[in-house]
Amino acid sequence: DLHNDEIKTLLDNNKILHTEVVMYRTVSNDFTPDEEFDYDMLLFFSPAGINSLMKNFPEFDQKEIAIGCFGPATAKAVKDAGLRLDLEAPTVEAPSMTAALDMFIRERNKD
Repeated sequence: DLHNDEIKTLLDNNKILHTEVVMYRTVSNDFTPDEEFDYDMLLFFSPAGINSLMKNFPEFDQKEIAIGCFGPATAKAVKDAGLRLDLEAPTVEAPSMTAALDMFIRERNKD
């Protein structure tokens, strides 16, 4: 499963007693080749989501599909995959995905 030792290291360095447990597992959803792909926007919350997109749709052509993400690691994965990042959170102006999405939609609907 996907994880890093950042929190464990922080706790260890501060001599805080803790027990490691698995809180969740990241599982890719496999799509069939005939899966309809008719979306205006895709939102990703971890690099694993980008990996899943590229695994399931290796010939994915972004065209007009907007892509949004949460967090710097996910933003890096979007860019590393050669995709256009249209919405990123958190930012000072949009500290949550909801706020970023609201700003994005308002900006798009100005025209």
